[in-house]
Order: sequence, then C-alpha cells, then structure tokens
Amino acid sequence: MNEKLGSAPSGAYRSYVLAALSAVGLMNNVDRVVIYMFLQPIKKEFLLSDTQVGLLSGAAFAVMAALVAIPLARLADRGNRKWLITVCFAAWSLFTAICGAASSFTLLMLARVGVGIGEAGSPPATHSMLGDYYPRDLRARAIAVFSATTAIGGVCGWVGGGLLMQAVGWRNGFFLLGSVGLVMSLIFHWTVREPERIDGLAQGSVPTKGLIAELGDLRSFAMLTSAMALAGFVGAASSWLPSFFERTFNLPPIQVGIGLGLSLGFPFAIGTVLGGQMGVRYVRNSKSWAARFASVSMALATPFLMGCFLAPSPLLAFGSLFVSMLLIGASTGPVGVTVQDLVAPHARATAIAIVGSAATLFGGGLGPVLIGAISDWLLLNDPATNSLRAALMTTAIPLLMASGMYWLLGRRIDEKHLAAV
Repeated sequence: MNEKLGSAPSGAYRSYVLAALSAVGLMNNVDRVVIYMFLQPIKKEFLLSDTQVGLLSGAAFAVMAALVAIPLARLADRGNRKWLITVCFAAWSLFTAICGAASSFTLLMLARVGVGIGEAGSPPATHSMLGDYYPRDLRARAIAVFSATTAIGGVCGWVGGGLLMQAVGWRNGFFLLGSVGLVMSLIFHWTVREPERIDGLAQGSVPTKGLIAELGDLRSFAMLTSAMALAGFVGAASSWLPSFFERTFNLPPIQVGIGLGLSLGFPFAIGTVLGGQMGVRYVRNSKSWAARFASVSMALATPFLMGCFLAPSPLLAFGSLFVSMLLIGASTGPVGVTVQDLVAPHARATAIAIVGSAATLFGGGLGPVLIGAISDWLLLNDPATNSLRAALMTTAIPLLMASGMYWLLGRRIDEKHLAAV
C-alpha cells in the first residue's frame, strides 16, 4: 500500500487509508470500553465502592486524556500525523496490557491513565488527515464511516469483553487486547502515508497568530464545545450499563455483553452511517443544518434513554437503548463537519481535541464518578433501593441541555452567515 509521497492519492488508496484509520479508531474504542465489562469482577477483587468504580472507569482515563489532548493536537497540526497516531496507538496498547498485571486499585488506576494519554492523540490527528484526504462534500460520509467503525469497536468491546471475562478472565483479556494493538500499530505505520495539507502549508510553517484566532467565531465554537461536553454525559451512562444490567436483571456477563453490543454500539454505528449519508446531501447547502439535526436527534433520544432505565424487563431496556443510540449516533458525521467548518484548516486537529477534551472531561471523567457518588448516597439512605437506576436517570438533564445548545448553535451560524452576505 505504499504510494509516492506528494502524489495525488488514488480513490482506492484513499479508501484504504479510511479503512486503516477506522481500524485504529475501532481499537481505540475497544480498549476504552472493555473495562466496563470487567468492572464487576474488579470491584469484587479489590473491594471497591461505586465511587471508586466511577473513578476507575471515568476520571482515571479522562482527566489526563483531556489535559494532553490539546498539546498532542497542536503537534498534529504542525507535524507528521501518521507518526503521532502510530506512537499513540502503540502506547495505549502497551498500557492496556499493563492493566492486566495491576496488583492493586492504585496501579490499575495509573495504567488506565496511561491508556487515556495514549488514546488522546489519535482522534484529532485522524480527523485532520480525513480533512486533507477528502473534499468537504464527502467529509460527512468519511467521518461517518470512521465514527461508525469506532462505534463497532464498542460492540467488540461489549461482546468481546463478556466473552473474554468468561473465557480467560479480565487480566488475560487486557493482555490479549494490548498484544493485538501493538501488532496493528506496526501495520498502520508501514502501510499509511502522511497526506499533503490542503491549506498548502508545509509542516512547521503553520501561522503563529495564536490558537484563539484560529478557532473562528468564538461564540459559535464555545456553543459547540458546550453541546458536545453535555452530550458526552451519555458516555458516563454507558460505563455503568454492564453493572446496571447485572444488578437489575441478574444477567451473566456474556448476555450483558451481547445485549449491549446489539443495543448500544450497533445502532450507534447504523445511525452514524445514516446521518453521514444525510450530511452529504444537506450540509452542502447549509452550515447550520448539522447543528439543528443534532438538536432534534438528542431531544428525541432522551425519552428512550430514560425508558431503558425504567423498563421492567431486560428486553424492553435493550430495545429502548437501541432507539436512543440510533438517534444520537445519527448526529455524529454532520457534527464532525461542523467542527471543521468553524475553524481554520490548519487548526482542525486542535479544534477536535478541544471539543473532544470537553466531552471526555465532563462526560467520561466527571460523569461516571458523579453517577457512582449519587448511587452510593442513595444506597446509604435506603439500602433497599435500586440506587444505580436512580442515579442513571440524571443523564436526561445534560442530554436535553445539549439539544438546546445545538439549536442555539444553528441559529448563531445562520446569523453569522446573514451578516457576511
């Protein structure tokens, strides 16, 4: 798959690069979510509270990932993105393997910090590369394919995590995943080349007028960042779903993994592809369409997400979750185009890192800890209550707030467009 550096990429090679980047994204999500399937045995082995479990699944990964994401993205905007993705892929795979050797809660926390740092550098560099390989009218589809494959990584993480848990245990599960990732990082490095930047700037010659100036209309960018941070709270709910289904319906890990794979990752991937196809059609003539579409999708998804937590049977719970993830996933591709529309071409990776860090820090970091703390508090006051179910219900609030913020963003984009005419 080697092509001469500097030549225009063929359609076949461009498709291969999309497939290769998508494979990296898939493993990124597998290594991120597989621990959710391991949380109950980890909790029992280390005698953890729900708050500690929330720290392990959320803050341990998210805080450092959010802190290093922007510096790594600035490096991607100025340097070789292929090398950055390779190093990050190898790093998080190594730390995933190290998770399996952890002998205490603290050491496992530190290993998860390493996974978070490694994974932080890949998505911004990937989006930047896709922006250079694909013209604007095809980006929604390319981003949708990448996001859908990443969501399939969630399916693999849920289902594979359940299988690994029952077959080899959580420690060997981490060893296997880390080993696979290290091999894949070498294949990626040998077969993918760095694309030419469409802004025509050589590496290292990016303008130095400052990050703030490169983000375009700051009010619009702040709205987008806030919306994605609020929507990221759904990720907090997903980290607790294996525990929720095990505690509420007494399901074994393999049934939980298959159920979540089919009702969480799979519909998200379908929704992402459908949204990407719609984006190819509609974002061409309207820069505000994606924000409004995301607003409607998340508003419609909220009651179905709540239905999952209130359902009297696991079948109804999985069904409600399926619909909610289908609707939320549909906004992914178009919103990715909105991010790239708002900023200068040479700041795409940084912009993705900023909005991604906000979602990671608020949703992936604070969310699981907050849900765990609420669950512990409710359990302390009423030991007979399903405290985790009640805690998970709070995710409706940030999701509705994200819907409102996306709608305001759409109005802001239209106002700026009219003012420019």
